[in-house]
Amino acid sequence: MSKKLINDFDSAMRNVYDAGLKLNPPYRAKKFLEMLNKSGGKETADYLLSTKMPSEGFAELYLRGEKGLKISLEYLVLTKPWSGLFTEAQLAVAKKRLTDLNCPDIPST
Repeated sequence: MSKKLINDFDSAMRNVYDAGLKLNPPYRAKKFLEMLNKSGGKETADYLLSTKMPSEGFAELYLRGEKGLKISLEYLVLTKPWSGLFTEAQLAVAKKRLTDLNCPDIPST
């Protein structure tokens, strides 16, 4: 994994937070931002994809409809070039979470 790709992914994860602020109603993912500031984007994604249950933030994004799901970290990690940073198991978790909620247009990895 290149350092540049990991740094760019960190920026993309911060964009997830910013995009949540633009939803209606806005979603301020304070815990998510704290995790990003403490651990960075890759470690935050690794942790959130390792939990048995989706995060509270994922649920909040779901409640905001399709736009919310499409800015989730689950959606983000399935897109290129970010999908290359994650294991097949992690990608499967992300895809299952989105599929379980009937998210349209899930990226194929």
